[in-house]
Amino acid sequence: MPVANAAQAAGKGFVDKAEVRDGVLTLQGWAAAYNPSAYVTLVEVWLGEQSVYRGRLGFLTNRPDVVESTKQALWLNSGFHLPVRLPQDASAGSFPLRVRVTNGDGGRFDLELSEQARQVQIPEGARKPSTKAKLALALAALLPAAYLLIAFARRDGIAGARGFIAAVLASFALLVVAGWSGSSLPLLLDRAKILQHDGANFIGKAQEVRRDEWLIVTPLAMSQSAEPMALASVNPLHGVYGQNMNVVGMSGAPTLGLEAIAKPASWGFFSLDLKRALAWYWWFPFFACFLALWAVLRCWFAMDWRKAAVLAVLVPGSAYSVGWSGWPAYVSFFPLLAALAATRMLLADSKLVVSSWGLVLGWAAAGFVLVLYPGWQIPLAYLMGLVTLSQLWQMRSRLNVGMAQAMGVVLAVLVGGALLGAWWSDAHDAIRSLGQTVYPGQRSAELGGYVEPWHLSKGLANLVTLYASSQWSIPSDAAGSLYLLIPLAVATLLRLAIQRSVDALVLVLWAFIAFVLVYMFVGIPAWLVRVTLWGKVPAFRLDVVLVLAQVFLLGYFIQEATALRAWAERSRARASSLQACAALTAAGFAWINGHHLTSMPVPMQDWLNPAVFALILVGAAWLAYLVVRGRVWNAVAISAAWTLAVSLPFNPLQQAPQHVRLVPELHDALKPEAGVPARVAVVNEDLWVSALPVAGVGVVNSFFYDPPLKFWRDLDLEGKQEQVYNRYQFMQIKLAPELSGADFRISSPRMDAVTLSVEPERFDFAKVKAGFVLANMQDAALLKGNARLQMEKTDGVNWTLFRVIP
Repeated sequence: MPVANAAQAAGKGFVDKAEVRDGVLTLQGWAAAYNPSAYVTLVEVWLGEQSVYRGRLGFLTNRPDVVESTKQALWLNSGFHLPVRLPQDASAGSFPLRVRVTNGDGGRFDLELSEQARQVQIPEGARKPSTKAKLALALAALLPAAYLLIAFARRDGIAGARGFIAAVLASFALLVVAGWSGSSLPLLLDRAKILQHDGANFIGKAQEVRRDEWLIVTPLAMSQSAEPMALASVNPLHGVYGQNMNVVGMSGAPTLGLEAIAKPASWGFFSLDLKRALAWYWWFPFFACFLALWAVLRCWFAMDWRKAAVLAVLVPGSAYSVGWSGWPAYVSFFPLLAALAATRMLLADSKLVVSSWGLVLGWAAAGFVLVLYPGWQIPLAYLMGLVTLSQLWQMRSRLNVGMAQAMGVVLAVLVGGALLGAWWSDAHDAIRSLGQTVYPGQRSAELGGYVEPWHLSKGLANLVTLYASSQWSIPSDAAGSLYLLIPLAVATLLRLAIQRSVDALVLVLWAFIAFVLVYMFVGIPAWLVRVTLWGKVPAFRLDVVLVLAQVFLLGYFIQEATALRAWAERSRARASSLQACAALTAAGFAWINGHHLTSMPVPMQDWLNPAVFALILVGAAWLAYLVVRGRVWNAVAISAAWTLAVSLPFNPLQQAPQHVRLVPELHDALKPEAGVPARVAVVNEDLWVSALPVAGVGVVNSFFYDPPLKFWRDLDLEGKQEQVYNRYQFMQIKLAPELSGADFRISSPRMDAVTLSVEPERFDFAKVKAGFVLANMQDAALLKGNARLQMEKTDGVNWTLFRVIP
């Protein structure tokens, strides 16, 4: 480490604060040159003997306190705030800090250090993936991609489609065995400050916007392995009377009943350790959707398996699917598989094959129901039902309808009925309770008509908007797909003009798309909403079906493109007409998207600098030209590359934790007594509500799909406030020193939350059957005056644990 020479000091400065968090060293202080005509230009930072930064100091800010203490008026603009990413190989421990500044005139000086900044502590826990894990990740990425590239180069590949399936499954297996995950769970594990874990971050940034995933659904699933009766239908760690885990939607929570067979994302929790179970839980939706869609495209359109693989990427790989943690891919997987099973069942001759597909059909139908999100299920059911019927009509001359098929249908009904029956027997009380809630059970019917005009263009801007947040847009809402509906409509009209006919599949797809667009942008009558159940479908959640419908249209036109090109090649006039039509469509498509993108709120427009904006419109125009010109496959290949380039970096990559436990002080204080977990009332800290059950500790307040009515009725004996708390809810406990008279108040600050506000010195936490109360330091100061609480433990920085005195 270089040594400073005080005689050559060319300025003065001071590091007020130096701390490490999430692998970033943040320095705060001031620096100024003695020479009034020289700028502070360069800073070098060492931790011990290791250089960790050499570069600009950044934009300097005003420090009037520096002027006052140094009597140097020109040093007002001397403050700095410098975040430095530490090297991945940085070791944990305490290291001496040194900061040297170089001025524009070449003068150098070391910054003085506050007592707190002299030694920088790099905390333990920043584990790194092993070399074997990194090799497994690289191999998982390369296997299907390399196989596909080789297949395109050699016209078929090493073993054709079967080899590709093997490569994809091997990729999935490698990711699971190595414990890789794209979850944003580290936000909970690292920020809670009450957990220890052995997860290892690798690349990418955990996404705050995925709160439903990292704060609710994934921790709920994890808590099933931690509770006393592992994988029970009712988990006693959540709430005073437990929570029924069979009403947790999306990827779901693992339970021991027969219904678990229809929740494939949760299968890893039954036979794998936590690390690999979480990897399975994350990757299954993406891989399952991809393979199901790939198989459907090959079956329905007789597509080349290589082209079908590229086209199938557009659904699970879309920014919309990635932005919503893979759940759109998961919910799409089941109806896709059901459609494939129905088609194969009617095409097969063998009774064994028909029966097998009947079993798959029943299983897929049950799995689709258990996703438990009508906003996606209803439109997907309509789309896949109508499209499957239209495709079967197209294939009617090849279908077999006989006793074997009747037996297949019977098996489908029996399997689906058995799985859903098992689920209903465990969940019927919770489902009925949920259906009677103010929200979402009695939620007002949606009529549509409120979607922004730029909705269909937002996917083009996702290379920017997916990675920016503001009060006008968050990544999950900004996430979309590359919609080519206008050029596909032109291609359909050309097909109609040239061949004087259009297949039933295309007519059904366009009729469905038209209905969806009307619902989104215009709205439909209330009577139609009631008849069709679309009142349960948020108009801005329909990307899940639009992108799938578009993929089917693209699959159809890939196969029809040859006929269009052959028609154009018969004469120069036809070729010129087609080129002119494609060029006009491209220009119009670019203009429409440009108009839509410039109608977004100004801050969102400002994210798109002119160069990026121009590239987006040129790309959109080129895709439109290719589709109309009959080069649909080229448009699909570009769209797939564009889609993956935008969406893949959004996922953080880390090895999931194999062990999650409380920090030692809390672990000792909250040990189960006689096999019964401790129950904690968490005050004003969202993260702890999810973190404690993951570590096997019960909480009074949690995220409740099934509203805890019995708990609330214990407090609200006359039921006067049932309209307030009868809802899906995040139950919060907050301190309210201003309460007079009553010692608590129940309120609902938003549709999906209920707050129990308590007077800190008078409220008896025994009323909520808590054995302990966990609070941050600020709230703990207010609770110390409560005679019914006894301080048990504190770390003096983040948390204080109180024992409730009976």
